[in-house]
Amino acid sequence: MSAKRTIGIVLAVGLAYVVIKGVINEPAKPTSSIGSTYTAPARATEYPDSTATYSQVNADIGCKSTYSDQKKDDIFNAKYKNHWMIWKGEIALLESDEASLNVDGIGTQDLHVDFTDKQAGYDLSKGSQLKVRFLMKRAGGCFLPFSGQDATVVR
Repeated sequence: MSAKRTIGIVLAVGLAYVVIKGVINEPAKPTSSIGSTYTAPARATEYPDSTATYSQVNADIGCKSTYSDQKKDDIFNAKYKNHWMIWKGEIALLESDEASLNVDGIGTQDLHVDFTDKQAGYDLSKGSQLKVRFLMKRAGGCFLPFSGQDATVVR
C-alpha cells in the first residue's frame, strides 16, 4: 500500500469518527408550550434560574454600570449569561417569532427575545404588556438591548 493511500484512509476514518461523534453528542432541541400555565422547555434543567430584575442587570452590566468593560463582561458571563430570566415590559417591536420590550418605561427597547414557538407573537399586540421567560444570551447597554432566546409567554 502506498503512503498516500494510507494517509487517505487514516484521514477518512478520522473524519467519519468526528461526524459520528458529533451526531451522537448533538444536544436535544428545546420544547415548550404556551398557555394559561407555564411549562418549562426541556432544556430548562440545564441552566440556572435567575431572579435578577432588569434594573439590577442594567446597574451591574448595562448603561447604568460604572465598571470597566472587562469587568462587565466577567459579571455577565458569571451571573447572567445562560440563566433563565423572567421580565415584563411593553411590546415595542413584534413579529410572530420575536419581540422587543420596553422594560423600564423610558421609551427604548431594553430586551429582544426570540420565541421558542415561532408563532407565539402572532396574536400579541404592540403597546401591550408582555411577561416572558427567556434564556439570557447577550448583554445590553446604552444602545443595544439585552438579548435572549427560547422565550415563552408567562401568563
